[in-house]
Amino acid sequence: MKDLKDFTRQEIKDISASMGFEKYRGDQIFEGIYKGARDIEGIKGLPEKHKAALKAEYFISKLNVAARAVSKIDSTVKFLFELGDGEKIESVLIPDKERNTLCISSQVGCACACGFCATATLGFKRDLTCGEILNQFIYASSETGLKIDNLVFMGMGEPLLNWANVKKAIAILNDEKGFHFSRARITVSTVGILPVMKEIADNDYKFKLAVSIITANDEVRNKLVPMNKKYPLVEIAKMCRYFSKQHEEPLMFEYPLFSGVNDSVEDAEALYQLMKGVKYKLNIIPYNAVKDKPFFKPDRETALVFQEFFTTRNIMAFIRKEKGADIAGACGQLAAVYNPKG
Repeated sequence: MKDLKDFTRQEIKDISASMGFEKYRGDQIFEGIYKGARDIEGIKGLPEKHKAALKAEYFISKLNVAARAVSKIDSTVKFLFELGDGEKIESVLIPDKERNTLCISSQVGCACACGFCATATLGFKRDLTCGEILNQFIYASSETGLKIDNLVFMGMGEPLLNWANVKKAIAILNDEKGFHFSRARITVSTVGILPVMKEIADNDYKFKLAVSIITANDEVRNKLVPMNKKYPLVEIAKMCRYFSKQHEEPLMFEYPLFSGVNDSVEDAEALYQLMKGVKYKLNIIPYNAVKDKPFFKPDRETALVFQEFFTTRNIMAFIRKEKGADIAGACGQLAAVYNPKG
């Protein structure tokens, strides 16, 4: 059985045509899926014979909301979703005065093994399907009743290591007969998977790309981000310069700030020199504590000095406001209540 949420509108139209349905039925099925149908029986206007034919080979996937936590500090909502095979992932809905941002996962666990990240403790289990990615968006909205204004692929997993499904999910989200969600309000984050970054640079996908730089020191980055040994900083910097030549939209550099590790003025200078020729904004993220990880958040003054180094050089630099830390929903804290024995 195949999940209909794993197919684009054109693919569903092809499925419909192959079953001998009228030409317009493909659009009808696609719209039905993303306008509230929780199963094939719920697709409005579709004849029973067509529903029966579809149900013989296809289904519409669901998520089980295994747990839900709400921050007492800032109303951030963290969802623990159980997938069809019993694996678990987390998504975080971050409400703000002007917008609601959903942080979603792209994998069960993660293969990047970053030394500061809670998700890394799970190891890599599997990629999420396109439908499982979409369901996080669908369920977070329906469970809270909130309109999602921004979508960030910054949850569990490395999105560019599951690029085929992430790319398809973005296309379906953007489809005018689906959610018509603007690509300009989608951000995809990566530690620097160069082949996929090259594809993104060469195409006008219209979403924002964020690169987790973390440090401009290869020796330090090798320890914090083992993937750096495969895709070192000098090559990432070259790719970022290439991206800047191809696109007007600046890159976003994400820079988790660790006390005594990468938070000095010398660290700022090294990053500035490394990324000369790149159009970028800098998102400074004071470290969010993770149990049993030997890293600490720098004091506020240190973060401000780091930020000022860039702003005085006409580079937009922001210090991210911590959200959801009391429910382990802040950046780097997503680990899911993982229990492989169920």
